[in-house]
Amino acid sequence: MWDVVNEALAPDGTLAQNIFLKKLGPSYIEDAFRWAHEADPTAFLIYNDNKVEGMGGPNADKSNGFYSLLKGLKEKGVPVHGAGMQAHFNAGGVGRQRCPTPRMVKQQICRLGDLGLKVNISEMDVRVSKVPKKLQEVAQTQIYRDILAAALSEPAFDGIWLWGFSDRHTWVKQFYYDDQPLVFDEVYNRKPSYYGLRDAIATLAPGGSVGGGVPLTSDHDAEGNAWGHLWMQPEPKSSDPVLSTAGTPTADDVGDSRPDWLQST
Repeated sequence: MWDVVNEALAPDGTLAQNIFLKKLGPSYIEDAFRWAHEADPTAFLIYNDNKVEGMGGPNADKSNGFYSLLKGLKEKGVPVHGAGMQAHFNAGGVGRQRCPTPRMVKQQICRLGDLGLKVNISEMDVRVSKVPKKLQEVAQTQIYRDILAAALSEPAFDGIWLWGFSDRHTWVKQFYYDDQPLVFDEVYNRKPSYYGLRDAIATLAPGGSVGGGVPLTSDHDAEGNAWGHLWMQPEPKSSDPVLSTAGTPTADDVGDSRPDWLQST
């Protein structure tokens, strides 16, 4: 399994103006897959990106760009076999940092699967420090459990990788801020989110049910509560145009090749 091309899209779904695009032109992505296939015709080749996990929502432009890029590659006969959705989630995020709902994730996997691709969650972690302390475990557990349960309901889904093992060693502390995004704590104890993942996997076991009770066709539960209503943070209301339009594409988004932690919204 090879991650051939990684993070080639800007927030608006266009190609990021990175060094590969500037030096090699827009064909560099399909060229990379063809070269990889020539090097090892048996390898499973993946395109991987972030903020593409949900169909619709605040990152709809990038999610649609992800789908369109892969659809175009498949139509050209490019040897791409899988799609990696990173899933670096922020429970307290607003705007483009907001976590997608299980329905959004299921629908994104479904349409990628319709292209003949396998889909994986490739780098999952869940930041919680922007959520009130008493709700952090609740939020993290629900995101890990519900997102995986939704993903497992789609035949095209074929695996999940976490971006680290324990909170003792996580990239988040170096690139974002102090946080506890993984399913083992700093002394390697299992956290509630570990059991959330286990519950999601159990939906496939004898006696389990598809989705495990997670709403898969709506963003609301049977009582009408929005998914994540206990911990989801409200969008900011401000006269500051940067805050009041969080998640809305701007001219700065076009071709933006900066990593996620350097993007403001």
